[in-house]
Amino acid sequence: MTTPNTQDLKDVLLLIEEAHKARSPDELRQSVVYGVGALMESVSCAWTELSTDLVQTKPATTTSVNVDNHEIDIEQTLLLFNQYVWQHPVVAYFSDNECTKAWSISDILTQSEFRNLELYRYVFKTLSVEDQLSVGYVDNANVKGLSVNRATWGFTQRERNVLMHIYRCVFPFYKELLRNTPPTTHQESLIEVSINSIASHYDVIGVTARQAELLTLVAHGKSNKQIALLCNISEGTVRKHLENIFNQLGVNNRVSAIIKSMGIIQREVNL
Repeated sequence: MTTPNTQDLKDVLLLIEEAHKARSPDELRQSVVYGVGALMESVSCAWTELSTDLVQTKPATTTSVNVDNHEIDIEQTLLLFNQYVWQHPVVAYFSDNECTKAWSISDILTQSEFRNLELYRYVFKTLSVEDQLSVGYVDNANVKGLSVNRATWGFTQRERNVLMHIYRCVFPFYKELLRNTPPTTHQESLIEVSINSIASHYDVIGVTARQAELLTLVAHGKSNKQIALLCNISEGTVRKHLENIFNQLGVNNRVSAIIKSMGIIQREVNL
């Protein structure tokens, strides 16, 4: 496997460092999902866990970001995902094989083959997803996977390398957390609280309210193009805002900006 380039490696190491601060499996899942969303352009990112019995699967547990269309019935979409997940070529592959590289749907199916599946028509099309890149493993008859969803067909080798590097460094720690963490009721993680607090604590972070709005969108994995559309500004304006944010925080990339902002919020307002 090719090593990520220098900047990718720095960003990945920051993501891994933050993930290793997690105190529970849920907090790690949230950390990794938001971090991958900030690192890789995507429609959404998800950490999904489901039974290897793909025909009569138990409900999947999914941690996801970036589902912005409020007209989408997420619960119904997840029910449909459970119903048709047996058609998912990558899930089926991970059910029977060790993860030695990141696999995309486009590695296994043609675009027309994918679009002919009920899984695409009832789930992925609803979520504006045309391709998905995933890593994962099987443990106790469950497939546990991290996925990046894309509105276009295909992924680059750089993106595959980045996701595989995260997998090799984060998933072993996740297994340790699962072994050492007793079952608990779901609680909103500190990470999620911090992300949702960026806009209301812009003065603590040291940015303007408008910059905090953009920073929150970055934290939820939005690309510059998506941010421009959501905020009704140009991509050039988005880039300028991000440049000013980076300068204000003393960082040089999106992942570092979010991690530093979260740290400031947690220290200053004791979240």
